[in-house]
Amino acid sequence: MARYILRIWLDDRPGALGQVASRIGSVRGDLVGIEILERGAGKAIDEIVVEIPSHDLLDLLIREIHEVDGVDVEDVRESHHNDYDIRLAPLEVATRLLDSEAEALLFEALASNIHATFDLSYAAVVDSNGEKLVAGFGDVASEPWLVAYAKGGSVRAEYSDSHGENDDIFFIGLDYHGHFLICHRDRRPLRALERSQIWMLSRICSQQARRLSK
Repeated sequence: MARYILRIWLDDRPGALGQVASRIGSVRGDLVGIEILERGAGKAIDEIVVEIPSHDLLDLLIREIHEVDGVDVEDVRESHHNDYDIRLAPLEVATRLLDSEAEALLFEALASNIHATFDLSYAAVVDSNGEKLVAGFGDVASEPWLVAYAKGGSVRAEYSDSHGENDDIFFIGLDYHGHFLICHRDRRPLRALERSQIWMLSRICSQQARRLSK
């Protein structure tokens, strides 16, 4: 079996997802996971996990889904983990953060797990007071740029959706000695649910950092 994660736009109406599921079934595929990333203006953006008998059926699968009125496929990527559950992945990250017993390892765990779980271009933790990169994973921007970007932000712990729904960069104050989390993804926008999940994980990291510093 081949497993793919598809990000789709569809009309926010009863039966729309059922029609998509029917099209998946028409190519002998199986809908094995779903998460609603964003809703508004009569549209829903869903991320679905689909299993099909062969990779060769992917193009046919996409064509079938496009046959449903009001549905578009924004992104398709292969899933290499058969046990991957898009609903549980953020909880697994939270568990790893709480298991961290050293400050340096904690910020590395945050950046590495955020980078992997949300398929980011990069995730970086920056100390704006010390003017340095604390942890970074992926194609990380230069340290001077990251520090300048962090210094331009407001140090606060509460969630602020100030960058707009289509921005490819997300910036969060960790409420810990001038530390910030900077996330970037250039392949597709970070949607509302993803930004909320990243913010929640950053709050858990902040609490754990303060606990470890006592």
